[in-house]
This record gives sequence, C-alpha cells and structure tokens, in this order.
Amino acid sequence: MPLEKIRLIESVLFFLMISIPLTGAGIPARAADYQETIKIGGTGGAYGVMKEVAAAFQKKHPQVRFYFTPSLGSTGGVKAVLAGALDLGMSARPLMAEEVSQGAVAVEFGRTPIMLVTSHQGAEINFTLKEIASLYAGEIKSYPGGAPIRLILRPMVDSDTEFLLSLSPEIAAAVRQAHAREGMIVATTDLDNANAMEKIKGALSWMTLTQLISEKRPFTLLQINGVKPSLETLASGAYPYSKPFSVVTGATPTPLAKAFIEFLTSAAGREILSQNGILGEGKRP
Repeated sequence: MPLEKIRLIESVLFFLMISIPLTGAGIPARAADYQETIKIGGTGGAYGVMKEVAAAFQKKHPQVRFYFTPSLGSTGGVKAVLAGALDLGMSARPLMAEEVSQGAVAVEFGRTPIMLVTSHQGAEINFTLKEIASLYAGEIKSYPGGAPIRLILRPMVDSDTEFLLSLSPEIAAAVRQAHAREGMIVATTDLDNANAMEKIKGALSWMTLTQLISEKRPFTLLQINGVKPSLETLASGAYPYSKPFSVVTGATPTPLAKAFIEFLTSAAGREILSQNGILGEGKRP
C-alpha cells in the first residue's frame, strides 16, 4: 500500500478517536467557535509557514487549538478534508475535477519560488535548463572543484517531479532515465527530502523558498539561467519557476476554518507569508 495512503488512513482513524463536534457553516464565527480545534494536513512544504500563521492567529484567539498531521502530500490532504478528517488541507497543486465534484474548494494564498538547492558549501553555482537535463541524465556528476553531486529524486507522482517534467522534453526524458537507474535516492515527502539533504554530503534537490526559510534549512540556493530565486525575482518575472499553495476545505467549512482563511489572506497574514518566502495574493515585496 502506498505510504501516502497509509498515512491518510492513520490520520482518519486518529481523528475518529479524538473528534470534537464542530458548529455548522454559513453563520458568523461566535466566541464558542474560537474554543475549538483546527485540524490541518497536506503538502509538507507548507507546514512551516502554516504553523507560523497558526501561531499568530492563536495570539488573537488563545483558545483555538491546532493539530497538524504528519505530512500527507497534497492529494492526501484533499482526501482527508473530503473524508471529514481535516478542517483544512494544504495543497501545492490545483484541484482535480473529481475533487471539485466531491465538494472540495481551494483558496490560493500565494506562490513561492521552487529552486535547486544543495548541501554543498562552495562557490555560487548556476545551471541552465540544458545542464539540468544533463544532471538528471547522469552526465554532470560533480560540482565545480570536483566534489561529487548526490542527486535526490522525488516520486514520479510528486508535484515537484511534475514540475520538472514540464520544464522541457529533454529534462522530462532525463528525469525518467534517473528514476530507472539503480541506486538513486528517492525522498517520499518534502520533509524526507530536506532531512536527507542535511545528512548527505553534496546532496542536490528541489525545494521551495518557503520550506527553506520557515524550517531554517542550511542549504545553498542555486541560480537557474543566471537568475537567483527570491521573492523579488519572482514578482518581477525574472525567475519564472514557482509553486502555488492553497488551503482546501469541503463545501461547508466551519466558521472557525473560514475565520482562519480570512486571517491567512489578510494583510497580517500576507506579511507572515512574505517573511517566510511566499508571494501572497496582491502582495509585492
């Protein structure tokens, strides 16, 4: 059974045991609504920043409790919301038609640069798209100076891999070649990816700016086509590679969930997002 499905089942069973009755949707939040729990899970890359937003929300509403599941991935988060196990899912991809037909509703709250990062400490490195294809094809094996590159892959169904496949036909073919080679490291989740990079000398993989900042990861950002990823270069269009983040609810979210989404997309929420590497809706650095 896929790991994502196992984690989803475990989370659903957990919530069936601790479920707290929530008020119905469609009415303004009341004082009692702020004494309940918001259950959140989904794509691992958004956990760090969402916990920062949750902490700020709790300062305004100290009785609110948050429970974050282990990383479920975007699909797992949406499934858990539709199953009633979560109040909010975190997704790094648009909703699929089937999910929408089942009642899922997504609110995009911003974009973050997705970038190549390395645990290698050395001179500033730049990759062209052609060189990225060569990297995954196994033709580029070392950093400038000769230190070996330890490439970390993500599963073929992961949103990071889907992003890679979209960059060019050459990169798509090279990524498939890399997955076919024996001995390659494959990190299942965003957290697994970051932890593996910290342990492996010379590791190289993709990561979002928000995960790097919010989790305080000690990695070096690499340029692509001579442009360094940042909120400034993303906002200007100079750096075109980004990942969107959304919160997902069912068709009738609780008043408390609606209040949290309003805070997330408010000026105060967008400031927290910006500090953690996310270009919020209507926000410019």
